[in-house]
Amino acid sequence: MKNFLFAIVFFLFVSNAFAQSFSNTGLDKLLTRAKETHSDAVVVMKGGKIVGEWYSTDKPEKIELMSCTKAIVGLIVGKLIDEGKIKSLDQSVSDFYPEWKQGQKKLITIKHLLNHTSGLQNVGNTSVEIYPSPDIVRLALAAELSYAPGTRFSYNNKAVNLLAGIVEKATGKRLDVYANEEFFKPLVITDFDWMKDKAGNPHAFAGLQLKATDFIKFGQLVLNKGMWNGKQIVSQQWINQSFAQSQPFEPTAGLLWFLEPTFTRYTIDDDKIKELEAAGFDKSVLEKLLPLKRKIFNNRAEYRNAITTAFGDNRQKILSQFVEKGYLPARKILGEMEGYSANGTLGQYIVIYPKYNLVAVRQITWKKPYNEKTDSFEDFIELVRAIGE
Repeated sequence: MKNFLFAIVFFLFVSNAFAQSFSNTGLDKLLTRAKETHSDAVVVMKGGKIVGEWYSTDKPEKIELMSCTKAIVGLIVGKLIDEGKIKSLDQSVSDFYPEWKQGQKKLITIKHLLNHTSGLQNVGNTSVEIYPSPDIVRLALAAELSYAPGTRFSYNNKAVNLLAGIVEKATGKRLDVYANEEFFKPLVITDFDWMKDKAGNPHAFAGLQLKATDFIKFGQLVLNKGMWNGKQIVSQQWINQSFAQSQPFEPTAGLLWFLEPTFTRYTIDDDKIKELEAAGFDKSVLEKLLPLKRKIFNNRAEYRNAITTAFGDNRQKILSQFVEKGYLPARKILGEMEGYSANGTLGQYIVIYPKYNLVAVRQITWKKPYNEKTDSFEDFIELVRAIGE
């Protein structure tokens, strides 16, 4: 009995010592930055336990995940493949929408929607087409092709929304209903909202609202290889596929998730300028990049600040052109892949580092004036990684 009590006391001592040392290093810095960047919620889990939290209010509320919604939709599609309701990643979208059984659209597969290589015409600014659309699924179906399917990476919100329709056709249930039954209930998530268009389609590119303590459960689900409380929610095979490079054009793109390297640097060199010239970018746009040539930006924040300064007041319009054409203004220099993430407008994040058994989320609402330079919390992923080191 003495040995048993000693073991408990020793365990508590070691646990408290670990928590103290842990909270006094990278975690403290992350939570300080959470306050500085006007975050509304930051939660960190290590070893399956919450080790740090920051909230802007005494009563945390649901916050829209923005494009992090895509990551959850990716897991939902994976479960449908596990169940055989979608045959495979290579199943043609035209199996669900026969009007696409002609022309090059018949070549578009489920995988193309998940890895942003569908080739569908793309407008980077969602307020132009998606949010005003009464039916986002019909909007995607009606889109023309900008390039042949599977030949270029172009982050495409419109194409992702088509997955909402495919989920409903495959299951007979709306995306949000299926998500609730197969994911939210097993994960004990009872408080959520999901934006819908006038036709009743839940948005797949964004629109899901969750509390941070529920959002982070999806990160832990990924760490557990799809297992939750002894139940396999989605297969380990799908988890592995989601975080493998899914096409040759963008090395950090998985299946509606992104891979996080040990470092990401950005540079604009002569080859990049020639590539953009060949892609048809206007000379006036390229001239704005010339002062940045041969400079190396050591992280996302440095790069975005430089691009913001270069493009000035026209930044959003110019960057939309890059999204629509499927190009970045700079070339990436990447380290070894070691983590996973999803991110969304304003700086919504979910970050997973399996080697450190670490998950973190950050959320911020639209309710306050938006200051891009501080509120986007550009160094969030970098600071999360530092916690594990």
